[in-house]
Amino acid sequence: MSVDTWRLRSIERASTTEQVLTELRDAIVDGRIPQGEQLREVPLSRELGTGRSAVREAIRQLVQEGLVEHQMHRGAVVRVVSLEDRLDVYGAREVIEAGAVRQILDRDHPVDLSPLRDALQALRRALDSQGDLTDEAIAADIRFHRELVDLCGSPRLSRAHETLAAETRMLLRHHPVYPAADYVSDHERLLDALERRDPGTQELVVQHLRLSARLIGEQIARETAEEAKAR
Repeated sequence: MSVDTWRLRSIERASTTEQVLTELRDAIVDGRIPQGEQLREVPLSRELGTGRSAVREAIRQLVQEGLVEHQMHRGAVVRVVSLEDRLDVYGAREVIEAGAVRQILDRDHPVDLSPLRDALQALRRALDSQGDLTDEAIAADIRFHRELVDLCGSPRLSRAHETLAAETRMLLRHHPVYPAADYVSDHERLLDALERRDPGTQELVVQHLRLSARLIGEQIARETAEEAKAR
């Protein structure tokens, strides 16, 4: 498969690394660039209308995010990930998010939860009545959890959590239909527990993430079985 089949959008003017990174990340997450494909700087810079240095820096960031890896004799390649690899993302998030909640609860002073309330409101607006996770709803879900981690005030935890965002987006695309009211209430419980400074909030976070991981894992297994039958 060649670069010109990936339907990449041309980057206008003298593009920044961030623009190139966003376009390549989206193309990988959406499946436009398949797993196992090589990312060659020259064809990519030509397709995107940008310099090689921006492409090079973007690829480095994608390696950090776990979407790309360097292989001997092949260079940068979109990672081929197993179900176990993908669901390990939720295990890592569990450690980070539960740790962030512990730090929040250990503080003597109140924490401003307004960013989390705003994120929850965005999630309510983004979910449709059928419970389908649109791109907007996925972004709102990720924003809620990002705000949760940011509340603990640790730049390192926030950076570690951010590296999992792209893989989380990929996984949430496999989330089965789930009643919108239940999806929202799952997040409302987390916010309510934080507002009450409930010591059980950490366990609520763990249960919430494990439920998502289980639902996604079951859906991916169904999709894999259906693909195998269709062959």
